[in-house]
Amino acid sequence: MGYGTFSVNREGYAFLQGSSYRHRQEVGRSILSLLQQVQAAQQPATPKSLLERVQEAYKGACISTVAFDKFAKNHRAHQNTAIDAILSHDNGQVSIPTGTGKTRIQIHTHVYDMLRKSENNEIGVYVIGAHRLLLCKQLMDELQDLCFSNGVRTNVLYVGSARHDDKVVYDEYFNEGVNTNTFEMVYTTQRNEVEEFWKKTQAQGRHLIVVSTYHSFNGLSAIESIDICTYDEAHTTISEDFTNNILAVMPHIKRNYFFTATRKVNGEDGGMNNTEMYGEVICDISPREMIKAGEITMPRIHVLHLDDTRVPKGMVVSDKNERMLVKTVIEGFTEHKERVKADSADPNTVGAKLLVSCKGSDELATVQNSPYFQEWCSQNNVHVFSYSTRFGSWNNFKEDVNRNRVYDSMCALKDEDDAILLHIDILAEGIDLPSLTGVMLLRHLNVSKLLQTLGRALRLMKTDRKRLYEGTIKPDERDKYVKPFAYMLLPMHFEGMEASAEEMKRTIQTVVQTYDSPVEEFLPLEEFEALKNQYLDPVTDAKKIAKRQKDYPLLHVIEDIIMDEFQVALPSDPQERYDKLMSMIGSLNEGDLTNA
Repeated sequence: MGYGTFSVNREGYAFLQGSSYRHRQEVGRSILSLLQQVQAAQQPATPKSLLERVQEAYKGACISTVAFDKFAKNHRAHQNTAIDAILSHDNGQVSIPTGTGKTRIQIHTHVYDMLRKSENNEIGVYVIGAHRLLLCKQLMDELQDLCFSNGVRTNVLYVGSARHDDKVVYDEYFNEGVNTNTFEMVYTTQRNEVEEFWKKTQAQGRHLIVVSTYHSFNGLSAIESIDICTYDEAHTTISEDFTNNILAVMPHIKRNYFFTATRKVNGEDGGMNNTEMYGEVICDISPREMIKAGEITMPRIHVLHLDDTRVPKGMVVSDKNERMLVKTVIEGFTEHKERVKADSADPNTVGAKLLVSCKGSDELATVQNSPYFQEWCSQNNVHVFSYSTRFGSWNNFKEDVNRNRVYDSMCALKDEDDAILLHIDILAEGIDLPSLTGVMLLRHLNVSKLLQTLGRALRLMKTDRKRLYEGTIKPDERDKYVKPFAYMLLPMHFEGMEASAEEMKRTIQTVVQTYDSPVEEFLPLEEFEALKNQYLDPVTDAKKIAKRQKDYPLLHVIEDIIMDEFQVALPSDPQERYDKLMSMIGSLNEGDLTNA
């Protein structure tokens, strides 16, 4: 049978000549089919449904170490030191200063083990413990991000009273294949629900990440085997309730690591000296080392004295004295901002952000609810955030029942923004705050609370950290830093003035000894010197002179500290002590104490 001739007429139509009708039909159908395929290829593809996109994203998801390798490559030397110690111990304490990356070390520890198990088609259970709900969220957000970036399949279990919006996670990580079919989050404080979700996660072949407060930690005993547990702000676990909750779960945990910047001990084997629970200290890095390396900034002390021209006689900082309390915060912030701008290498890129540690809820409310304070903040464009268990969370004087939303707004502050953050304890430990420039103490704190609070402001500005890591500035080139110092403001009108100078001495002494701060790093002493005695009334008695000195205590506190250190440096043997003193007196007479 002949196939005829295929040709195209003037109008562009194809046709066959010299072939049978049936053959022409078959060829025509073939040509039609071909034309339909060509036409379909030329037309834009029909948009895929949401389900099809999710399925494709999930199908393409696989374990990758690229993001983790990049993450690990950027570790600092002290962080690698801690990680190496962790890898060589199943239990132990990691003590490094606030602001130097404890969270980063914890995340590395968990994800590294997940990746190793995933390569062998194994799954594990990983726990992060913390004492505050806000801290739990912060830790979870950072750990979750790295897991999803590496394609690690996980479920998350929150053990505590916190509740978060799951939709935020699904929206943010949609392109990583995260959806309700590939990832689940459960919130509970019930032991049976913990067990149920653990078993479900196992059946799904996913790793389980557990974030728990120490208050609810004992509920984890429902999980038969936990691979790694890291305890953040571990010094808080020495309280009896927390200790008992943790001990109830420890038999189920293979590896335990306790992270803190301020170890709490009690005698030879109390507190964190209890090695049966906490293990040995496997990594211990001092604040002095981190300041020298430039990883945190240098603390400075600013004694805030409101002189008699601004403060009516007898007024003290008290929740019963709104005017004095508000004036202290406003004047302190104003002076602090001046210091921050004057010290900065680029004052236009840094704002003053002051963390105010209040005595209690009443004192916090007194400041926040003051019409004068609210008006002043509005006129000066100062953002205000406040947190208390009793009165809730507030953003610019508006209450928000969602504490996490207030925290997110606070973290969204720009470097150049000005802000006052009012709290009692909730922001003192573990929370990664925006670029704080100082802390103001309206109450006396124990050593641990003091260092934790000051540590909030010791973090480097992001711009300073970037330039330090690039090598364009050196750790000791403070004049090139946007934020070269972190200030601790000490108002001198506390209730109980008689004890104030002694409390200040202990506070300053703690800072000097912990951070090795030289006396010259404090604000110029002459600004705080007491009036010379000759300017006082000739009949003024010694008590009034002493009272005047307490109003301007910094010079005398520094003198006391120097004398205390001097006495400690002297030999304990009476004869050697006498000989040393005589030698120094002889050198003093010669005008040279260098070799004394």
